This record gives sequence, C-alpha cells and structure tokens, in this order.
Amino acid sequence: MHSPSISIVAQRLVVSAGLIACITLSGCASTKPAAYQDLSSSSQLKPVKDGPDLYEYKNPRDHLAPYTALMVDPVTIYRGPDSQFGSVKEPARDTIARYMQLEFAAALGKQFKITDFPAPGTLRLHLTLTGIETSTPVVSTLSHIAPVGLLVNSGLEVSGNRGTFFGSVSYAVELYDATTGELLYATVSKETAHALSIIASFGTLDASKAGVRRGAEHLRDDLAASFPDLRSAAR
Repeated sequence: MHSPSISIVAQRLVVSAGLIACITLSGCASTKPAAYQDLSSSSQLKPVKDGPDLYEYKNPRDHLAPYTALMVDPVTIYRGPDSQFGSVKEPARDTIARYMQLEFAAALGKQFKITDFPAPGTLRLHLTLTGIETSTPVVSTLSHIAPVGLLVNSGLEVSGNRGTFFGSVSYAVELYDATTGELLYATVSKETAHALSIIASFGTLDASKAGVRRGAEHLRDDLAASFPDLRSAAR
C-alpha cells in the first residue's frame, strides 16, 4: 500500500514531466486547422498571421450597415476527411455544437435582433464545428495550482498559447445575406480557455466550452471592428 506522501510525489513528478514537455513543444502546440476543403467558403479563405482567426474572407462590399437582424443556423458538425476531432466521440461533438448555438446567438444578440425568418436587412450565420481537443482532467488542474505550473501558464498566457493539458475547439464562421445568399464574411478559428483559468481545467470539455465563449465574443468584436458602420445598426 502506497503512503499519501509517495502518491503526492508521484503526482508532482507527472505534472513536472508534462510541463517540461509542454515547454519543449512551445506550450503544448497542436495541429493548426486548415481551410477545410468541404466548407462552402473554402476557396475564398486566405491565411491570417495573427489572432485566433487562422483563415479569413471579407466581402469587398465591406459594410454591414443595412443589416439589423440575424438568423442563426443550427450548428453543423464537420464530416470532411480533414476534420480534427481525433478520438472525440459523437456525444461530445453534439454537446459542443449545442453550446456553440446558444453562446454565439447570445453574444450577437447584443448587436442584432435574432430572427428565424429571412428578410431584407437580415444576416444568416452558419457555424461549423470542425474539431475538438479534450483537456486532461486532474493533471491539468494540478499543473495550474503547482508553483511551477503557475509560472509556466503565466508565460503561456502572455504569449497567447493555451494552458497546460488544455483542450480546444476549432470552428468555421460563414456570414451571408439571408435573402441573396451572398457571402459577406468567413473565418476558420481555433479557441481555448485563458491559460491561467483553473475552472477550465476540471472537465474534459471545459476548455473547449471556454473557447466557444471567447470565440463568440471575438466574432462580435471583430464584426464591429471590421465593419464600423455596423455600430449604427446595433440594437
């Protein structure tokens, strides 16, 4: 029978080894999402150097001032061969897709009137969940409360990398004119929790859900910054 002190030492060794590996791999870096070939907007997406948006398209028409309402399609779970779900099972994919539906509608509902019907002045938002990476519970939490873990995750937070043993969510945004079907804006993004978030370290999907919330806020802010006239249409 192992004593509690031996168990604690073993846990610390596991966490320390994992932190060293994360540092070596530049903050637990993972596969970068592609401009997924089965997306409707794939051929129009261009790489972006900085930020959570890895690919982007903006219509040259370049303003959203006429739009005051928004339809939010049911979130699509991507089935293409270049998806990035790994071993994540369908129930987890469904959970994150439903969560995306609620969070993006709530965030954008501060700018637009949410509606179910296409009409002049209405945008249609189509979200595609393209990948999920799960967190590693217990080890993730331990790596966020151990002194060396706080130091490492502080550095990851400053550099914009994800926290140790954190998961993530990858998704595509496509924004259309609801009546004409014209593509106005599209991105492929990858998001996770803030690196120092202890709450996001508890469950396998908590960091992915935090990434969804950040992604919804990022889209809201990016639309306001990219299309300044939109501010006059905000509710």
